[in-house]
Amino acid sequence: MNQKALYKKNNRSVGRKSLLYIGIGLISPLLAVYFFLSFYYNSHFYSNTNINGVNASNMTAKHAEEAINSQVNSYVLTLKERNGVEDSFTGENIGLQTVYDGSIEDLLKNQNSFAWPVSFFKSHELEINTMLEFDEFSLDKLLDKLNCFKEENIVEPVNARISEYGDNGFEIVPEEPGAKVNKDKLLEAVKKAVTSLEPALSLEEAGCYEEPVINSETPELAEAVAEMNKIAGAKITYEFGDVTEVLDGSQISKWLSVDENFKVNFDSDGVKEYVDYIGKNYNSFGRVRTFKTSYGDVLQIEGGDYGWWLNRTKEVSELTELILNGEQNVKEPAYYQTAQQYGQDDIGDTYVEINLTAQHLFFYKEGKLIVEADFVSGNLSKGWGTPVGTYPIQYKENDATLNGEDYSTPVKYWMPFNGNIGLHDAPWRDEFGKDIYMKDGSHGCINMPPAAAKKMFENIKRGVAVVVYELPGTENYDNDKDKKETDEEKETKTSQG
Repeated sequence: MNQKALYKKNNRSVGRKSLLYIGIGLISPLLAVYFFLSFYYNSHFYSNTNINGVNASNMTAKHAEEAINSQVNSYVLTLKERNGVEDSFTGENIGLQTVYDGSIEDLLKNQNSFAWPVSFFKSHELEINTMLEFDEFSLDKLLDKLNCFKEENIVEPVNARISEYGDNGFEIVPEEPGAKVNKDKLLEAVKKAVTSLEPALSLEEAGCYEEPVINSETPELAEAVAEMNKIAGAKITYEFGDVTEVLDGSQISKWLSVDENFKVNFDSDGVKEYVDYIGKNYNSFGRVRTFKTSYGDVLQIEGGDYGWWLNRTKEVSELTELILNGEQNVKEPAYYQTAQQYGQDDIGDTYVEINLTAQHLFFYKEGKLIVEADFVSGNLSKGWGTPVGTYPIQYKENDATLNGEDYSTPVKYWMPFNGNIGLHDAPWRDEFGKDIYMKDGSHGCINMPPAAAKKMFENIKRGVAVVVYELPGTENYDNDKDKKETDEEKETKTSQG
């Protein structure tokens, strides 16, 4: 080995020794600190150590015990309640004291002092069994005297509910939490707070209050409101001529209710009452009518079955279905029978006018006189007189046969208006009108000249009103003979008397 190589080898050896000395110089202080702290935490608690809620960081067992005793002796628990109400009591009020069933020294011994680099920055919540004791009987009695249990501070919780029907329909009225404390829950929360030496306890956060059973988020409640608003959202409009009746939520809402299981109930009796109202106000079936005759006289016509006649059962069924589906439309009522128009005058300007006294009729169509003719009505001598009243044309039939107990008569134009009584042609008669009906009348029908019956048949339709009346003084036959005979009889009786 030459001198140059030997020089390089010596230099490397010196370098290694220098690095070793430097490393030893750096590590030695760290090891010294490590062993120092390891021995330190052999008799002290780690930082961030809490024993039963008391900060025991870097304390010896004795100091930790003193700190705990000090905090116990000065302990006050403040209860924060709803509506700004507060209560507080001291540890002394409930006989709070320390009892070391498991000693603080044991906790310290269980602490691995050589693990401090790992555990130094961690939080250590330590508990000593039955370290804190208090008189539960005293605590129970103390709770009874708290402000939250005084009558003036107790507010019952109110469940969320459905509002009355308003401009926005039915709405959910939010629950009201009230301020009613559950003593059992409060007792448990207080025990936990005391044993942890917590300075304050929020009854709200601890869940000590009795809460509403039903709140705004209850799905069944929301579903019930939606269903009620659907039904109450129905709008049914009836048009009775110039008069309009509207059935909407203002009335329908009164027929809705919800039970404790959130089932929506619909009062069908309300629909029946409403349909009865419609029938009572707009039915004109069989009513007395004021009628102005072609002679100028104004009569009160009683009897007959003409007019609006509501089918209540069918209307209730149809209306109920529309309401439950939340429909909005104009509805034509279900009728057994209709009239020509709504209003006081439901006959209109198309009708048949039959004057039994004059044995004369008129048929007006849209205000124009279409037919005027004499006729022969029911035979009075046999008790078959044609009844007065207002009736509808039931139907019309061409080439019909009229059958009775003692007859079967074919007619060309048949227009019944009162059961088996109707208007028809009578080709077997040579004359009409006068007093023929008194002794040679029909079985109750209106016998018409064929030509007049034909023209009426061609222009009339089902439902047209037939007004039948008597009007004394309009007879078109001579009754002077009867009057004369009556006077002669009176003279005879007088002479005999």
